Amino acid sequence: MTIYFFNDIKKDHSFLGGKGFTLGLMKNAGFPVPDGLILDSLPGENEMNEIFQWWDKNNNQKLAVRSSAVGEDSSEQSFAGQNSTYLNIEKKSELEAAIKNCFSSINKKSSALYREHFLGNSKGVMNVVLQVMVDPLYSGVFFSTDPRTGEKGWIAESIMGLGEDLVSGKKTPMHFEEKQTGIKAPFDIENLVSTGMKVRDLFQVEIDMEWAIDKNNNLFVLQSRPITALSGKSETKRIVEDEIKRLKTHYKKETVWDGGTFAEWSGPPSELTFSIWKEAFSKDHAFSKALKKLGYIGIEQEIENPDHSLLERIFNKGYINISMLAPFYFGPIPYRMILNKSHENKPKLVFDLKQMTFKTFILTPFTMWRMLKVGLRLSTERNVWLKECTKEMVAFNDKCFRVQDANFYKEYSDDELLKTFKNEVSDFYNAHLLWPLLLVTLIETTSQNLKALLKGIDTDKNIDLMINKWMAQGLHTVTMDMNNEYKEALSDKNKQIFFLKKFGHRGPGELELANPRWSELADKAFFKNMPKTPSKENSLSYTVEADIDALKTYKKEIIKKEWLLLKEMLELREKWKMLLLSPYSHIRFIALEIARRNQLGDLIFWHSYKEIEDRKFDLFVASKRKTQSELCKTISLPTIVELEKIEEVLSGKIPNKSNIINGLALSPGLSYGEVRVVIDPDNADTDSWPENTILVAESTDPGWTGLFLKSQAIIVSNGGVLSHCAIVAREMSLPAVSEIKQCHLLLKDGDKVWVDGNNGRITLAN
Repeated sequence: MTIYFFNDIKKDHSFLGGKGFTLGLMKNAGFPVPDGLILDSLPGENEMNEIFQWWDKNNNQKLAVRSSAVGEDSSEQSFAGQNSTYLNIEKKSELEAAIKNCFSSINKKSSALYREHFLGNSKGVMNVVLQVMVDPLYSGVFFSTDPRTGEKGWIAESIMGLGEDLVSGKKTPMHFEEKQTGIKAPFDIENLVSTGMKVRDLFQVEIDMEWAIDKNNNLFVLQSRPITALSGKSETKRIVEDEIKRLKTHYKKETVWDGGTFAEWSGPPSELTFSIWKEAFSKDHAFSKALKKLGYIGIEQEIENPDHSLLERIFNKGYINISMLAPFYFGPIPYRMILNKSHENKPKLVFDLKQMTFKTFILTPFTMWRMLKVGLRLSTERNVWLKECTKEMVAFNDKCFRVQDANFYKEYSDDELLKTFKNEVSDFYNAHLLWPLLLVTLIETTSQNLKALLKGIDTDKNIDLMINKWMAQGLHTVTMDMNNEYKEALSDKNKQIFFLKKFGHRGPGELELANPRWSELADKAFFKNMPKTPSKENSLSYTVEADIDALKTYKKEIIKKEWLLLKEMLELREKWKMLLLSPYSHIRFIALEIARRNQLGDLIFWHSYKEIEDRKFDLFVASKRKTQSELCKTISLPTIVELEKIEEVLSGKIPNKSNIINGLALSPGLSYGEVRVVIDPDNADTDSWPENTILVAESTDPGWTGLFLKSQAIIVSNGGVLSHCAIVAREMSLPAVSEIKQCHLLLKDGDKVWVDGNNGRITLAN
């Protein structure tokens, strides 16, 4: 091992990690950096003696032992607090223990999760910094520009004493900004700002600097690193404002969208993914054909306005415009779609005199007749459609073949490759999706029938809970079988081979074509440690039929029949999905081969399918689309979206002002979700959390990294804009708000809230 003293650090020592490297460079540039050294591995006896001699020269002052992992404190990731720090070391035995523990801290769970999330690799290389401690009167953090927005103007935060309570969020600090007038600080803030700006000029990048002022009013620089997650943050607010402006320009404020159909898209879909699915919901393609099979009108003409289609992007995410949907079922009718406020904001049709035109007046009798006819068919012919759907599935399975990766297409000529791509895409949106989408429609109708039969037996909310329980414990799907085989494969290498051969066309986030399939991930597809799964209560003895028999109603047999029909539909839908994702994976593999030949990388997925077919590749446009999509990940909306509601939340003009809680914006973005209050992160059962979890806590520290990864947004009582919580939230593109006093007591599990990280505002939705 080698000992590197700060005074010896030069520009070719970047392998020592961001913290140690920058401290050495600043020390040699004449900045007031406390003396220190860097270790690249655990020291032996001789090296420890050399360290003790250095310590003696520094009058055996208290030491800080801090991590300096490779990649830490870089312009991409801060690793803020992920690895260990030990302060106020006074004894030789304490120092030896602190060095050993600091080196081993790279294996901490939170640190490994952080590296896996950002770098795709849980392994890392650790160096350790030893530095003379400052006994601070004040300590704090200085940012040369606003890390939340990227706007010009420095920010500083400070507390009395050690800075650990500042960055951990345990204390709310004094806050200073360049744009404030008449700044009064209990220390020389002009010297702090001047020093911070000189550090910025040294590294020629906007910086985040930790500092301390001792009891003799001497300023010391303790650390400096580039501001992470800065690029694009000023764009987030602009994207929100531009999107609201676009929606208001092209849609009525009563417009309602439903994202439930595409709930499995994790985040904004890529251009390729969205363009294919959008085509499925256009004139005379899969969705329209499914409607016509059921007796509805279908989509018989193109929707001329390019800003209007049945499948649309709302903040770059996929939503069905259900305000436009009714005419595709029955034709022009004097009704419009609104949200049923009394029943979990479910959409419903209401009479609207404004929709009563001469055309709708003339066609109303025909519309009513069509409604009755379709309603009768849906009541009497569902079994016929199910049999036909099963027959089509068997035929589809017989002709379906599996491709494991892009290598299959390497021998194709360019023309053959594009022709195959065009055929696969066309077959998918035109034919393959027809029966699955028909099943989705039948499932929705049957679910509503079941709820209608149960109405009056219990409250609407309890009925929904009951049906959810039935679907959770009363179904046996091919996806469940796949999951069981996956669990078995985790500990058996031979079973992994068979699993990949059978299910390799599927994978995490499989509806997004930009995501790899299991066959591509190979060994990486299998976790080393199986995540715990909640056990089903009485799963062996429980049956839905027993639940139905226990109901106090004369409609038991009808309810049971309707449930069995719904069960058959849901299980059949999963079988279709299993098959459907095979040709869908082919589209990905062909796209990857086209990308390889044209040196496009993953930007192939940020071209529409028509652009690929026409060979119109534009890396600048594709890159811009990808960047905007990444920024939109900070925006999370409810399943059912109203234009009027989004605008209200963003403006804060909620009729009931008591529903708004103002705090401090830590990280930009807009997110809607369900609260989970956490007191102790070690006891949090994240497996039971919903996908749109809003994490609420008094404060957080790096040990909460795993919970951040499971959350859509963060709300905390304590912590400034420069705390660990704020830094990591910004790096992970999670909207975050602080200074919501007693939020861990005020908010309860299950509360629905909007988190506006742009304006530092929480809006209670329930």
